[in-house]
Amino acid sequence: MDKRFFLALFLSLIVIAISQVLFPPPKAVNPPATPADSVRSVTPVAAPATPTASAPPAVVSSTPSPADSAKLPTVTAAESTAVAVPKTIYNFSNIGAAPVSIVIRDYQNRSPTGGLVDLALPGLPLLGFRLVTGGDTVDLRRVPFSLVRSSDAQRETLTYSATVGNRQVVITYAVPRDTAASYSLQVSGRVPGGAGQTYMLVDLPSSLRSVEQDTVADQQSLAYSFKPQRDYAGSVLFGSLDPGERRLQPGPLKWLAVKSKYFVLGILPQTGASISEAMLTGGPRTSKVATNASGTAVIPISNETFAFDVYAGPQESQRLFRMGREFDQVNPYGWGFLKGVLHPIASEIIRGLLWMHNRLELSYGWVLIILGILIRLALWPLNQSAMRSSLKMQEIQPKLQAAQKKYKDPLQQREAIMKVYKEAGVSPFAGLTGCLPALLPMPILFALFFVFQNTIEFRGVPFMWLHDISVKDPYYILPLLMGASMYVLSWIGMRNAPPNPQAKMMMYMFPVMMTVVLLNMASGLNLYYTAQNIAALPQQWLLARERAKARAIGS
Repeated sequence: MDKRFFLALFLSLIVIAISQVLFPPPKAVNPPATPADSVRSVTPVAAPATPTASAPPAVVSSTPSPADSAKLPTVTAAESTAVAVPKTIYNFSNIGAAPVSIVIRDYQNRSPTGGLVDLALPGLPLLGFRLVTGGDTVDLRRVPFSLVRSSDAQRETLTYSATVGNRQVVITYAVPRDTAASYSLQVSGRVPGGAGQTYMLVDLPSSLRSVEQDTVADQQSLAYSFKPQRDYAGSVLFGSLDPGERRLQPGPLKWLAVKSKYFVLGILPQTGASISEAMLTGGPRTSKVATNASGTAVIPISNETFAFDVYAGPQESQRLFRMGREFDQVNPYGWGFLKGVLHPIASEIIRGLLWMHNRLELSYGWVLIILGILIRLALWPLNQSAMRSSLKMQEIQPKLQAAQKKYKDPLQQREAIMKVYKEAGVSPFAGLTGCLPALLPMPILFALFFVFQNTIEFRGVPFMWLHDISVKDPYYILPLLMGASMYVLSWIGMRNAPPNPQAKMMMYMFPVMMTVVLLNMASGLNLYYTAQNIAALPQQWLLARERAKARAIGS
């Protein structure tokens, strides 16, 4: 093979190694204890006496002042109300009028505790409300509400109401029975009276319960995600926030969410509305892994009402897409400017994998193998053209070297070299275009790195000896098979080629380096890459034969 081909692969390996740094394998540490709810306190910042729509309160203290405390009713014993729909069981508390448990029926808790997936940590509500009116902030998380429950064929409705000071606060949850709307519910509120602009501060949970076998990897994925109206979706890992560090995410925002590796809870203002801004604050560390933080959405109250949707469930791409408001970007694939390239590719890969899985009724393991083969077949013509250009380049190498030796003047040397290219019918850029077959699959490979980070469809999917294609091969069979197939591919490519010490060195080094890079990656990713290598063997063998015939004719 031409040394430029190996140079392209080597440069690609450097990029893959960078991805390995960005997505390191988790280190084994003991799971930390559940943090106290005091994590959620936020230090007040100077603000105008009367907030306006153009200047929402960036930060408001979550601890009520003595004056505010006098307005609050005495906390009574909490009363829990359960609402069961086909895929979810919601539990609400009258204290704070908030959901305190969301059990997802279709997914098993894979941690040692077992059972079904419950997003909530014990003792921590999944939502918290604080009312900002005038210069006052009222913490509704301590307020006991009275409940009126009603139901019909379409939905269960819980209406919580309380009088705080001289104002009535009403918060209503509508839980659809329709399975098409599974994992979502509508939240609306009414706060009559009051002068000036008012806001409802909605606190997201400070963490989500870890429900994966690899608890550390799940906790390392904890993050807040948000979608500005005129920019790409963003994500802030808990681990990137220092304890007490505050980050203001200016609005307007289409949604704000907290997510673990495979599950997410997000609030999405209804069409025409938005989140004015969001405040993210780092929580205290009890171990090397950051397991808690706080995230608050500032929602303006218009005409004495507010409303938003809540999605609390698995990160199933199709369900997230049906929520609208670009909520399928809750996992922003890629980083920096590459988001615009990798996210669409990753989204189409997921859509294609789901389509093949449903249409062909095959396991995702076989679907990944088929995807690897199809991509190689699609690149077959380009590989053929590139390798034939490489053969011609090898044929004219002696003439090019002779021209370089004969002419020392740069201008004459350039003219002589271009003459050689023209007589041979070879483009001077043939060496560069020969790299394309190696580089074109790389965006797909990079996108797959992100896809395997949080695609719940792969969670717990077995294949042959693999108990879960979303985690590493416990026996390291696939990484070793991938490296071996890559070595065989390079060895066949070197047959009947002119001696090239650099290419020979890469034939040994590159498979070893790729094996090390992918050793702890998802086994499904190794399966895909191995299928690609094996699918390329016949073409490589045919090209080696063609090269041998060309050398025989030339001699």
